Amino acid sequence: MLKLIAAAVLVLNVGAMRAQKPDQLFTATKQQLDVTKVVLAQETAWNKGDLEGYLGSFKDADDTVAMLAAPTRGMNNIRAAYRLNYPNAPSMGTLEESDVEVRALGEGFAMATGKYHLARSRKAGGDVDGTFTEVMEKTTAGWRVIFIETT
Repeated sequence: MLKLIAAAVLVLNVGAMRAQKPDQLFTATKQQLDVTKVVLAQETAWNKGDLEGYLGSFKDADDTVAMLAAPTRGMNNIRAAYRLNYPNAPSMGTLEESDVEVRALGEGFAMATGKYHLARSRKAGGDVDGTFTEVMEKTTAGWRVIFIETT
């Protein structure tokens, strides 16, 4: 897990360094690290075939939104849509996220963006590449996804 966090910090640093002068040092904030940990935990749960673990990072609220085939609101509807599209571990495949960047959106909110590669057999739907955007809210239970969109 420590290696994953270090890799995430490196990814955060690389993205921030592009916008800085070469002699400046970028240090990720606690908020960036905490949100990155959520993204890494999602990837870990997904790769174990643990859909409920993955969805556990979402805020259990009626106004949580997932942009799937159409906007899907509320955790019951989001959970049902994910179960329909990913009914088993082979359909979930292996998820690899990269170029993760985290940006604060004010007090108690952050946005994580990045790229993903989903490796699956042809029978399970084939490989998929794209980008993701997650808006998270700091709750009493920690950082939780309140909006997700993948393209």
